[in-house]
Amino acid sequence: MIKTLTVENKVIFHFFLVSFYVISSGNGRELRFLMMLPRTGSGWIGSDACEVAVNMALDDINANENILKDYNLTYRWFDSKENVRKKNRIFNVILVVIQCDPGTSVYRMFEMFHADPPYHMLLGGGCSITSEATSQVSYMWNITQFSYGSSSPILSDRKRFPRFFRIALPDQKLNPARIDLMRTFNWKKVATINQALEFFSVVIDDFVQRVRGTEITIISQEIFVNDPLTRVQNLKTHDARIIMTAMYEHKARDVLCAAYKVGLYGPKIVWVFVGWFSSYFWRVHLDNVACTEYEMDLAAEGAFITGPVYQNPTEERGIANLTAKEFDYLYHHHETYTPEMKQNDFVAHQCYDNIWVSAMALNCTVQRLEEIGHPKTLDMFTYTDTDINDIIFECMGNTSMTGVSGKIVFTAGADPNRIVKMERIQGGKRELIGHYRQDKYPNGYFEWIEDAIKWKDGNIPRDSTYVTQKEVKIPLSLYVPVAVLSGVGICLAISFFTFNVIYRQNRNVKLSSPNINSVILLGCVLCYSSVFFKTTEVENATICWVRTQKFFFGLGFTVTFGGLFSKTWRVYRIFTNKKLLKRTIKDYQLLAIIGGLVGVVAVMMVLWAIISPYSVVVNYLDKQVTVFANDAEVHLFVRVCHSEYSTYFGWALYIIQGALLSFGAFLAWETRHVKIQALNDSHQIGLCLYNVVILSAVGLTLSLLLVDQEVMMYGITSGCLIIGTTLTQAVIFIPKIHAVYNKVDTNMTTFENGTGGQSANNESLPRTGNTADTA
Repeated sequence: MIKTLTVENKVIFHFFLVSFYVISSGNGRELRFLMMLPRTGSGWIGSDACEVAVNMALDDINANENILKDYNLTYRWFDSKENVRKKNRIFNVILVVIQCDPGTSVYRMFEMFHADPPYHMLLGGGCSITSEATSQVSYMWNITQFSYGSSSPILSDRKRFPRFFRIALPDQKLNPARIDLMRTFNWKKVATINQALEFFSVVIDDFVQRVRGTEITIISQEIFVNDPLTRVQNLKTHDARIIMTAMYEHKARDVLCAAYKVGLYGPKIVWVFVGWFSSYFWRVHLDNVACTEYEMDLAAEGAFITGPVYQNPTEERGIANLTAKEFDYLYHHHETYTPEMKQNDFVAHQCYDNIWVSAMALNCTVQRLEEIGHPKTLDMFTYTDTDINDIIFECMGNTSMTGVSGKIVFTAGADPNRIVKMERIQGGKRELIGHYRQDKYPNGYFEWIEDAIKWKDGNIPRDSTYVTQKEVKIPLSLYVPVAVLSGVGICLAISFFTFNVIYRQNRNVKLSSPNINSVILLGCVLCYSSVFFKTTEVENATICWVRTQKFFFGLGFTVTFGGLFSKTWRVYRIFTNKKLLKRTIKDYQLLAIIGGLVGVVAVMMVLWAIISPYSVVVNYLDKQVTVFANDAEVHLFVRVCHSEYSTYFGWALYIIQGALLSFGAFLAWETRHVKIQALNDSHQIGLCLYNVVILSAVGLTLSLLLVDQEVMMYGITSGCLIIGTTLTQAVIFIPKIHAVYNKVDTNMTTFENGTGGQSANNESLPRTGNTADTA
């Protein structure tokens, strides 16, 4: 009740102001506006609603002592004549296409410029095409034009329209809000689709220009003329999730229907449309759309709608000391208002502020003329006064005010910075979710309505599948046990080495060549050491040879089995001496054989390093992709060493080592009848060969089956290596330890068939079976 009385008092106050204005208006100097208002035609003829607001503004300004004192504002209008072209577009509450008559508007403007006293400003039009036609010529009369309703992006071009301003927010001025919307929700990938008209191409080009050089990437730009189906399919092919649009309303329905058909909808997809579409644009006029209302609801759900506000959303008092609600009350209770004007009420706030902004620009001009001591006052303006119009134009660009339509700030160009309304289609209807305070130039910000946005499952959609790259590493739970076991193996080798040194003079040890045994243990330690170097997490190519187990394992294997087979070779040479010749085979000769084998392997590795060096590469494990909720994926990769010809060099090494194993198997077979256990290791070598072959076969088979399982591969290869190496040294040394501690007699028959031979220390072995002193 209190608020109602306050508004009624406001009406009474305005009545007295108007009365005062009528009494005193005869003494003021006249400033004239020429307005373009659509009064006839079969199109939008909403000038009656605008005229009510214009008259209210003129009354308030003329009664205000703080603006244009001693001046009286008047206006004259002419009919801009708007006609219907077709009935398939909806603009706000207008259910027809508005086609203005630019020719008629330009003609009548010329006519009034010549017949009437000079006008200080041209106001209008309400239709973009009319403003485009008039503003390209009105500046030649040194007239600044200010439109209350034209929103075409083309009108932002200062070269084509040098003296044009407008209060309406063009579509490209929504782009800052759209870009900040993306940043708010961390969307960095976006696609665009627009109808092939200059009106919309300008909007998208502006958006592309604004995001260029930012963190936002445009993944696809689609343009269509008639049927958008193939363009929408391209959007899906590019995995577009956030999609900016620019098109007429009936084409927006076509796009949404196409999106449903190709499956480009759902909680992952975010469409962004302009705000001047009708309230339920996706549900109406579906006769020409091959989708049902239910299907259109599914396609449109979750879309954002950005558009200008037509009245101030905040209850703040503006330049006229009115809030938006108070203006609504005064407007609807004005003596000239009729119920027929209701469908055009949305334009009233902007028409009211249009007059106030123009008046403030003229007031600024009056003050500037006084400051510079100009010989003319503003009411003496003529169309030849370029300097006066320059001041009007400059003052208009510097005008900033809060009105009943919101705050209006001109910064650069013809377009103001205005509050942008943010809506979202939720549950089948448009809901206000907040405002973008673009009027707070230069740092606009969002004022969100708390809990207004309802995300499905509480998850903000992503701009693309969120892919996280995760490096596969050998887990400590595997690496530590393997390293511990390898360390135990090395300790075991050291223990065997200690035993070998301490009991080197014992006949059981002495006959088995303790120097070569030490070399064998060195090879085992090298094999164990290769386990400490992981096959993944490679940092640089210089350690690739170590990490890929080619260096330590390759040399360790050659040293170990080279030592075993060299000892067997000496036994073979001694006990296959049928002529009973005295033959000397020293340890250094055996070491030379081992060195030769190692040299061959080392040369192969050097050639490998020169011809096909290793480099670190990233190998993505496509088969190991983990999918989480909210469209997130984890892709695994490993850093591994790569050599172009590694297959060829690898097989060359395998052949050399295979030949070594084959030769050792041959020697073990040939010396199998030698019964001097301390001297002959043929049985142990046979067992070692068996273990190596079996473990190698298992490791090779599993490596082929588990080509992408790097962790498992490391565990299997390390396990086979540790087991094989441990068995090898255990098979060789445990019998010797048993013989030493149990004092096993080394005197045995040399051959089962009774043949004789020579000792390893050059002593003959008689047929009676006497043993050799040393081996």
